Amino acid sequence: MRWKLLPGVSALISVLVLILLNLFHLRIPFGLSPFLIFWVLGPLLMIPLTALNRKLLAWRKQRGRDIEEEERYEIDGTDFISLQRQPSVPTTREQKYTNYFGF
Repeated sequence: MRWKLLPGVSALISVLVLILLNLFHLRIPFGLSPFLIFWVLGPLLMIPLTALNRKLLAWRKQRGRDIEEEERYEIDGTDFISLQRQPSVPTTREQKYTNYFGF
């Protein structure tokens, strides 16, 4: 799966766990709020999902489908794949969001 989808999948699994707990009438441990469980469980699920995603990407790359290579041709902000490679400027996230006026 694409790296952009990983947080969404983690959030979806944590919501599913909360729904299943409610469906089977199981009490949430220590009487914690479901909102707090969601915010703790989501990032914790990212750890095994990241390892699983690396294995999945390696498996797909062996079979001729390199998603990381496809992302280089993807237009930012969309899921469209261009025929030309998109320009990659080596900027860090901090430079991208804080240097508005070029100072």
